[in-house]
Amino acid sequence: MRPGAWIVCLAWIAVAFGAALVGARRGILAGRGRRVTARLASPTVYLFTGYLVLAALVTPHAADESASPLLGLALVLPVAYALASLDALGDDHGRPAAAVARAAIHGGAVLAAAAIVLALSSPAFVPGWLR
Repeated sequence: MRPGAWIVCLAWIAVAFGAALVGARRGILAGRGRRVTARLASPTVYLFTGYLVLAALVTPHAADESASPLLGLALVLPVAYALASLDALGDDHGRPAAAVARAAIHGGAVLAAAAIVLALSSPAFVPGWLR
């Protein structure tokens, strides 16, 4: 990937981490810590992660792949879900604008992490505008 793309991706992920830390701190100080444990106990994200791991193991690798990008995405998905859950913990007013901002921050972080995974595992498949 181009150096500028690396910088944008890593910065977006750093913003998502920062937002999660601020949201978690605010939510825990307000006594809403149990909400995040209930949300993280939901099996949906873990079932999808398991599906990605299984697909990564049975999908044949291209000649220039170091590993399946699906395996990298399986690692990214639960971390991104946890970060988004921690960030949402800090919003007690349910404001739609804040929810849209959180979705943009964490959705963008998932896309940024996916671009990094693709660049590391399958560089030949990185789109030309990112090279």
